Order: sequence, then structure tokens, then C-alpha cells
Amino acid sequence: MMVDGKETVQQVFEAIEHAEMFLIGVGTECMPVREQTTVLREPFLADCEKSRFYEELPEEHEVLRAYRRLRELIGAKPYFVVTLNTDDLIYRAGFEADLVVAPCGSMRKLQCTEHIVEAAKIRDEILTQMQGGAKECEDGWQALAVCPQCGRRLGFHTIKNPDYLEEGYLPQWNKYMKWLSCTLNRRLCILELGVDFEYPQVIRFPFEKTAYFNQKSKFIRINKKFPQLAEELSVQGINIRENPIDFLNRN
Repeated sequence: MMVDGKETVQQVFEAIEHAEMFLIGVGTECMPVREQTTVLREPFLADCEKSRFYEELPEEHEVLRAYRRLRELIGAKPYFVVTLNTDDLIYRAGFEADLVVAPCGSMRKLQCTEHIVEAAKIRDEILTQMQGGAKECEDGWQALAVCPQCGRRLGFHTIKNPDYLEEGYLPQWNKYMKWLSCTLNRRLCILELGVDFEYPQVIRFPFEKTAYFNQKSKFIRINKKFPQLAEELSVQGINIRENPIDFLNRN
């Protein structure tokens, strides 16, 4: 049963305080809302703008403030973060890259069918080219969107790419699996923040399973749209119907 109010908030912070370890899942409700300022017919160019938007997000933005608050709550205790978001903002809030896995990819990276490369330089050259607005600019960007290693066409390194290279995240995923195996019978606080049902096999279902098999764990789901808990977690689970960014910044 979901409960609201001060009592629920107190339960959340008691679970955080008593935890030995933290497993954190981050979903799309934690992504910043971006207003569309230009209309670009080519999806790759729109993604270039989105990539730079994430990179240039000001430090005082509510999402970054919420991530810093979360990092503060964890303190020096062991943790691992699984994020479905490709905005890479989690790394700007003090979370160690070695303790984060992003199986859906990264808007800081570009890829061809074989190689993964940093996006910033190529992306910025393309956006600079597009500032002219002329037809030749619209055509010329394609000559820049090529892999510096092999010359193949580039796209962003995210799961939306039909040629998505999973090797970009698999080493971190294997590290996460090893870390997770060490959490059994520990006071594990499982924080699931804003995760929807787009990829439930990555966070929602596995996190529930982890909580079910670890009776010492506490499961906290904060979600504005889908806060429901499985019946098996009714005792050790807490669910809050609220946007997790708002919750963290308010508490």
C-alpha cells in the first residue's frame, strides 16, 4: 500500500540511514526537459543539439541539484548506479564513473558500426557549420559526421541507434553484476527513481527480484506515473507518487 506525507518521507530517510549499501536505478523522469528552439528535419542534427544541451546544462539546474543531493545522502557507503538515461548528467554530480553503468548508451559518444568516439569535437564542428543556414551547410555536415578511424558514417552511441555497440557498456555491466552478488544478506537500500516500463528488464524487474531475495533490503520506488509495488514487496517496500527530482530537491 502506498502512503503519503511526512511519515513516508521519514521512512525513506530511516532506510537510507540504516543501509550498508545502495543500489540506485535512474529512469527518464530524472531527465531535464528541453524546449525545442529550432526545427531540424535531420534527426542526427537534432541529437547534436540535444547532446550539447546536456553538456551545457547549468550547475544550478534542478536535475543536477537533485543528483548532488542524492550523492550527499549516500555519503561514504558503497553504491552502484544503473541509469537508463543517456544525458550523462549523473557523472557531473560526484558519482564515480567506475560505479555507474548506462546500458542505453551516452550522448557524449558517437559510433559507426565498429568504433566508439567522443562526440564533442565532431558535434560542435557540425553545429558550427549549420549556423550558416544555407543549403550547402545542410548538405556539408554529412562530410563531418564520419568516423575518424575508418571513415564510416557516425550516429550517436545510444540504444536508439540500430547499430548500437553494446561493448560500450558491457565491461561496466559485468562489474555491476559482480558488485550485486556481494549485496546478499546486507542491509541494501534499493532506490528506484523515475523508472518507467520502456526497459523493465534492466531496472524495474531485476531490482524487485533483488529485494525479494534479500530480506534485509529496503526497496524505495519514487515515480510520478508508475509508483506501484509488487505485492511481494508490500512489507519491505516504500512507494511515493512524485517526480523524484522534486522529491530530492524538496527533502
